[in-house]
Amino acid sequence: MRRILALLMLAGVFIQPACSKEEEKPLPQEEQEDLRFIDNFEFFNEEVWTKESHAPGWVNQELQAYRPANVSVGVDDGKTVLILTAERQGDQIYSGRVNSRGKFNFKYGRIEARIKLPKTGNGLWPAFWMMGDNGKNWPACGEIDILEMGERTGIKSGTTETYFNTAIHYGTDMASHRQEYYGAEFAYSLQDGAYHTYALDWTENTLTVSIDGIAFRSFDIGPLSGRHEYFQDPCLVLLNLAVGGAFPDIHDPSELTALKDGESAHMYIDWIKVY
Repeated sequence: MRRILALLMLAGVFIQPACSKEEEKPLPQEEQEDLRFIDNFEFFNEEVWTKESHAPGWVNQELQAYRPANVSVGVDDGKTVLILTAERQGDQIYSGRVNSRGKFNFKYGRIEARIKLPKTGNGLWPAFWMMGDNGKNWPACGEIDILEMGERTGIKSGTTETYFNTAIHYGTDMASHRQEYYGAEFAYSLQDGAYHTYALDWTENTLTVSIDGIAFRSFDIGPLSGRHEYFQDPCLVLLNLAVGGAFPDIHDPSELTALKDGESAHMYIDWIKVY
């Protein structure tokens, strides 16, 4: 398991200006000094990320198969971005998922990702999340879901573009799995074709999720919370675009209207930063 020391050794690779047609304002000096990690996705860095492969139904009754071919680096809005592509070929559905297990992790601080989401409609399930990179099985490893959209509540209420979810999962084993789950309407559409910034501030006692600088939900992980021990280890980062499953409550391709036969949908990640 590589920890922060490994990240600092890789800093020459990651901490550099973005190379794009659109000029970005330089970070203020104090933020530059606090920045521990940045990936602008100028290329797919295998020293940080792993492309996953899994069969349909591997977890959460999801309909897609994850395969490396559905993870790429390309250009969007003049910037290099990580692209996770969900596509449907009849009843065969494929998508992309990456993680940083054993390559990149961190403990405490702030993580931000600038992401453009697809319209989730009836069946897409994009996620930006973290798990303990500590060798423990789920849920003992601890899980922090920073961003999830496409949950059944938003589908039923017709508010899929604004209904946002965040959660934490923990417990000694599957039988004792516990979660603190929160879903609510956000102030405006997060599926408007624009990039939005999703962040987690992590201290020893608190996890706070924010969207575009607006606080959305805080979770108490202090010593008296009953979950403190599950969120005190370095965490890895995951990004994926799932299709169907338990979260949207869609279990058959015939029920899926968000991704018709021959169509594709994309989740774009402009950058990830850790302070």
